[in-house]
Amino acid sequence: MKYIHLGVCICIFLFVHNQILRADETVSDDSLYTAEYINSIYIAQPKRALQLLDEAENRKAIPLRIINELRSLSYSNMYMNKLAFMYARKAYLLDSISQKDPKHLLKMTVHLAEFSAMMSKYNESMRYALDGIRQAQELGNREAKARLFFCMGENNWRLSFKDKAYDYFDRTIKLLRGSNKMREMMLLSYYYGAEMSFLMNDSRVKEALELAFEREKLIKRLEALPQIPEGYVDGQYSYLYAKLAYIYYVEKKNAQAEQYYQKYLSKKESHTPDGKMYSVPYLMISEQYEKALEKCKGFKEWMRTQQDTLNEQYLTVLQHEVKAYLGMHHYKEAAAIRGTILAITDSINCRDRNNAALELNAMYGASEKEEYIAQQAFQLRIKNISLAFMVCIVLLTLFILWRLWRFNKTIKYKNRMLAKLINEKLADKEKRDQQSEEYEQFAISSEIELEDRLLEKEQEEQCESSDEDDTEVASGEKDENRQIFKELNRIVVQDRLYLSPELSREDLAQIVHLNNVRFARMIKECTGTNFNGYINELRIDYAIQLLKTHPHYTIRAIADEAGFNSAPILYSLFKKKTGMTPYEFKKAQESL
Repeated sequence: MKYIHLGVCICIFLFVHNQILRADETVSDDSLYTAEYINSIYIAQPKRALQLLDEAENRKAIPLRIINELRSLSYSNMYMNKLAFMYARKAYLLDSISQKDPKHLLKMTVHLAEFSAMMSKYNESMRYALDGIRQAQELGNREAKARLFFCMGENNWRLSFKDKAYDYFDRTIKLLRGSNKMREMMLLSYYYGAEMSFLMNDSRVKEALELAFEREKLIKRLEALPQIPEGYVDGQYSYLYAKLAYIYYVEKKNAQAEQYYQKYLSKKESHTPDGKMYSVPYLMISEQYEKALEKCKGFKEWMRTQQDTLNEQYLTVLQHEVKAYLGMHHYKEAAAIRGTILAITDSINCRDRNNAALELNAMYGASEKEEYIAQQAFQLRIKNISLAFMVCIVLLTLFILWRLWRFNKTIKYKNRMLAKLINEKLADKEKRDQQSEEYEQFAISSEIELEDRLLEKEQEEQCESSDEDDTEVASGEKDENRQIFKELNRIVVQDRLYLSPELSREDLAQIVHLNNVRFARMIKECTGTNFNGYINELRIDYAIQLLKTHPHYTIRAIADEAGFNSAPILYSLFKKKTGMTPYEFKKAQESL
């Protein structure tokens, strides 16, 4: 039992140790480390979002695939498209392995298709897009399918496969047209505007005009929705009317162009910094340079207040100003702005180089971090395997000890029963031997008288019995042998002749005056064994008596006392007769 208690203590220790190791994995409930909060700040504060995501990963507060998705969006907002793609890819792989969230897998597939397009990896973008379309088909996700169709259209347009591009644009619009879902309707409005820009760039003005009217109808439907965000419809109308003014002017329909320009001015969005820029293409093409410069000036001032002048949008505004001043023949002002454009271009290039360096460093750091995490995970796995191995060893040891305990208990019980049975048999044998002696003494006196009376009768019948067959003679011999053996056994037991190691068959044959052959036959007939078996049986019984009466004797001493030449012979014969060793019998006798 002490081994079992020891094993239980070891198991408890291992369990407590494991719990202590796992205590480091405790996740604190902090509202800052939630996907919802980080998703709300990554656009305005991408660096802060990345910091929180690192801490959330250490705390295991957010699933890793969601962390990688938010990292991807944060880096994308910082114009680090390689890092954005890398983390989107990580999230995609985790989803692919787990296969637990097919909706999120589709989401990451869409991101990968779009990020690949941003990095001009059009073949890769097409591959992700095709896979995403298959997923969207299985899930019945029309929005994702539309985004991927349009992405494939943009890829083909940039690769100069214009017919294929417009085919994908048309498939996108056809897919979303007629939808009553607000999100899909808003997405369709955006795609109308995007395709209009591609058509105008390719001088397909009439087709752009048709899409403009389709978009106007869609905006009216959106306007009727109660849940539409405030200012959204106004902004849509403002952008659309500015485009229509430009298109009609290109079509030399100046009156209609001016009419839509006035509609544009009637919208609130037209007075915002972004909204003012919608009308600049129309003002430039209609040679309203002063108005165009005024719009550009307002936007520039707003961007300066935002401390964001190193971007392509700001450069576009400056280029509009250069064209306006050249149109007004103000060459000096145009030259000055061109100098500013060059300076900003250099700054942007420098920033891009720095961003590329930072991006590479971040990617290298991410790689090192992954290696460290993999190493830690490997060490943890080794610890867990070692712990599991130790637990298995302990359990196996406990099982073996239990089996040994059960075996020993069973053996002890069996030995006690055997010892009890042996004692009972010996007691019965002693009782039978005593009764046999008393009966023989009585029978001797009776036989003497009977023999005298029968002697004469035997003599008279001697002649008649001379013809008896061999079978009757043999039967008489057996009876005689039994009588001789009884007398011999009495002498052997009474005088304890069997205790002499030098006792031989010839010695006993001389006592009863029989030749060796008949003596051997007599022993076989009366005992069922040979001479050695007969003597060893007596010696074993005597050894049993010694073990009972002299428990302090050694096995060697008992072997010598009982007439055995060695202790191993006693062990072997004792085991064969009783089913246990002398030592086991001795122990069992003590427990009785």
